[in-house]
Amino acid sequence: MNAKKLIAAVAVFAAASSAFASEWVDFSDFKSTKTRAEVVAELKQAQAQGQGQLAGNSEFVEFSNTAVASGKSRDEVRQEAVAAARANTAAAGE
Repeated sequence: MNAKKLIAAVAVFAAASSAFASEWVDFSDFKSTKTRAEVVAELKQAQAQGQGQLAGNSEFVEFSNTAVASGKSRDEVRQEAVAAARANTAAAGE
């Protein structure tokens, strides 16, 4: 009885894995024809023209080098973090 169940399970897994194997696309030999800067320029141009607005598109993330205005120095932030950590530790009873 157990051998029949094992054979059935192996057959089901074999059928399922072959279905997924057909979806594989190999991109290992892909050769780019454009630089990253060219692609970014095309994207910005398309967005300026109102094209390329995909719902929920999070594939492209541009990190700007602009500084964030905080108003606090690095040492002030560190002191606040240390004080918060100590307060949390004291509250936890450690």
